[in-house]
Amino acid sequence: MSALPLVLLRRLGAAALAVAPLWCHAWGQEGHSIVAEIAQRRLTPAAAAAVAKLQAGASLASVASWADDVRGERKADFNQHFVDIPRGQHEYDEKVHCAPTDKGDCVVKALQRAQEALRCAPTEEARREALRYVVHFVGDIHQPMHATGDLEGGNGFKVHGSLHGLTCKGACALESGNFHSLWDSGLIRRTVWNWGAYVERLEKTLLATQDFDLKSGGDQPADWAIQSHAVGELVWNDKLIPADGTIDDAYYAAVLPVLDQQLALGGLRLARLLNETFAAGSCSAPVAASAWPAAEKGLQPAANLGELKAQFKAYRDTGYARDQAVVADAATAWVLSRAKQVAKPALVLDIDETSLDNWPLMAQNDYGYIVGGDCTMAPGSACGSLAWESQGRAPAIAATLKLYKAARAAGVAVFFITGRKEAERAGTEANLRAVGYDGWAGLVLRPDGTHSRYSAASFKAGERARIVMQGYQVLATVGDQPSDLAGGYAEKAFLMPNPFYRIP
Repeated sequence: MSALPLVLLRRLGAAALAVAPLWCHAWGQEGHSIVAEIAQRRLTPAAAAAVAKLQAGASLASVASWADDVRGERKADFNQHFVDIPRGQHEYDEKVHCAPTDKGDCVVKALQRAQEALRCAPTEEARREALRYVVHFVGDIHQPMHATGDLEGGNGFKVHGSLHGLTCKGACALESGNFHSLWDSGLIRRTVWNWGAYVERLEKTLLATQDFDLKSGGDQPADWAIQSHAVGELVWNDKLIPADGTIDDAYYAAVLPVLDQQLALGGLRLARLLNETFAAGSCSAPVAASAWPAAEKGLQPAANLGELKAQFKAYRDTGYARDQAVVADAATAWVLSRAKQVAKPALVLDIDETSLDNWPLMAQNDYGYIVGGDCTMAPGSACGSLAWESQGRAPAIAATLKLYKAARAAGVAVFFITGRKEAERAGTEANLRAVGYDGWAGLVLRPDGTHSRYSAASFKAGERARIVMQGYQVLATVGDQPSDLAGGYAEKAFLMPNPFYRIP
């Protein structure tokens, strides 16, 4: 078949985009294909075989936009491609943001349902359709405007201007276009000519240094939505875009790292989701809680709590500092190897059990978490964590302080991002300086009044994105919780040991 002239192809493409309904846009087909291809390359053998069977050998990218193709026929799917969280809100509330309507609920629950159908639907055709939805919804949830409710996700915000001296109509959204379409396709199309080249670009740069397990996993679709919402607020604000909606190369340069990260994270998380879904026995019914004694059902009893506390204490006294040093030394080697290769290198550190040691508090409370009350450290008395932190008595974790000083000596900007609240700033700053941390570039605390739905993973990923938007290259993020590290926006992630507690 002879090729159509390039000019005619462009005109046909523009005409098709012009008549396409506004609501059909998610990521454009480029974005969805990029996410799908990144995932395809990271499937386990079991997942790859299952996908190949459902797809009859076709690629995930070939069906990544299928859910948009059928959206006009399935009116109840309308709301299932996004979650409308207004700017200024930092939490996902299922009752508010994902309430059932005649147009569906939201992408968070839609993705959860699709994953369950992919695991357990009774027919192969139902599982095939579920796979297509999963691939698409994971892409949707990582498009920042699909987690931002203002002006219908930016559809009502008109933008204009040029990128690299070029303007375009339709999906590029630079001439009589809208902000949502700019993020769907315009930025991608102004970066490379085709989506395959975008994948190769990410593979050779961003994905070449990713720590997949620590940075792409450990959280759920609701967390992904909040993270996307957080970066949506970063890329849509008055400091970057004037009120008249002018888009230019300065905007493009500022947001390109966010675009890259969101596409890469979408692909990594889709791969993880599919690998877990197709793991052996993943559709088994959950095991019911057994009555005591467990031995009657062939089960082993749980470990004794007192014995576990003794083991924690023994580890604290012997191997804890050693293991901290192993992680911190690895982080130091990486940061120093990269520091002179980038213009604005940065390091992100967590505080509690990463930079500061709260063992005296934990020991005083027999590992219990007590928020309020005094902290006199009198024998037999409880110690309130807020009082402890306000007193600034926590010692430094030696291995992290050594990393901090090495990074600062190499000209690396160091940022602390902590789950402590803004009201605790004074005590936190005094404590850090008193034990030798000084000259940091930023100390980010959680806003006062936030609740449990605002997870640590969502908060910290968004704040790392904010640092990247300031032009920094985050070489490493170091924390003692998987939630400190999940969500990307750092070249490498280093997990410090902490057997004492977990924070989602």
